[in-house]
Amino acid sequence: MNVIHPRFSLLTSGLLLLAMVVSWSSGFIGYRYVADQGSVYLATLWRFILAAAVLLPFAWKGLRALRGRDLMHQGLLGLFAIGGYIGPIATSIQLGVAPGTASLIANLLPLTIVVLAGSVPGQRTRGWQWLGLALCLTGMLVASGASVEWDAADLRVYSLPLLAVLSLAAATLYQKARPGASMSALTALFIQVCAVVPVFAVLAGLEGEMRPPVSKGYAVGVVWLVVFATLGGYGFYWLCLQRFSIQRISGALFLTPPVTMIWAWLQFGDPLSSSAMLGVAFTLVGLPLLGMSPRVCDGGCRATNPRQYPETS
Repeated sequence: MNVIHPRFSLLTSGLLLLAMVVSWSSGFIGYRYVADQGSVYLATLWRFILAAAVLLPFAWKGLRALRGRDLMHQGLLGLFAIGGYIGPIATSIQLGVAPGTASLIANLLPLTIVVLAGSVPGQRTRGWQWLGLALCLTGMLVASGASVEWDAADLRVYSLPLLAVLSLAAATLYQKARPGASMSALTALFIQVCAVVPVFAVLAGLEGEMRPPVSKGYAVGVVWLVVFATLGGYGFYWLCLQRFSIQRISGALFLTPPVTMIWAWLQFGDPLSSSAMLGVAFTLVGLPLLGMSPRVCDGGCRATNPRQYPETS
């Protein structure tokens, strides 16, 4: 039996979570490129059309072995995790919600997942994890607070980012509780992407435009969204969901707002506030606590990996 050195395993896990956070943050940077040059719906439509074209050669072999219910399972995940998350956020921005405010509400995702995690066997939040959650949430609020505006749109429109959070949280918990048939991550992502193409085709069509603007900035933005936000963001997200507990993934996602701000500072010269750095500090302190394995009593209490010893309550 091959034994992985604990330090190597810890390093690999950290790099995988970091890759998820950076890739997840990249979506905000990509939409920054396209926001002033065309519809967000149109950019998202072409993002997923190109992503499907890139994924098809890698997914083709795996597709032939799948049954109809496997396709349905992944299609539903795509509709809720991708379409149900990106669609409402894009709509709220189109209707006047400030991007910083939409981002803040959307980044309540990890809190929502952790709170609802008790519905999945072996994923209940316990003990020190609650303190870690509080620190991570504080860090996210401190980092994002300066960019919040509440008077830019009708109050009802602010429910759309919240709807997005609930949609992706539901898909995350569903996938954790019922992983479905075993398949490669690229095959699963291809099915999910194909499922949401019609959704954004309808949204872009309602705006009256299906052809993308011919400009370098728009093309760079769409390619960026395909490579980093779609293949990287969702690819690493599902991969981490297979490897880690819900609490550890959620803790890492709390780093998304400050990482996005640092990225925008490096790439666009946006001002970087001291509150962003303070938010990072809170999150980094809370992350190890949130990622701790809970204690499960089975003939004597001991610390366990919740994936190895599912809860029976």
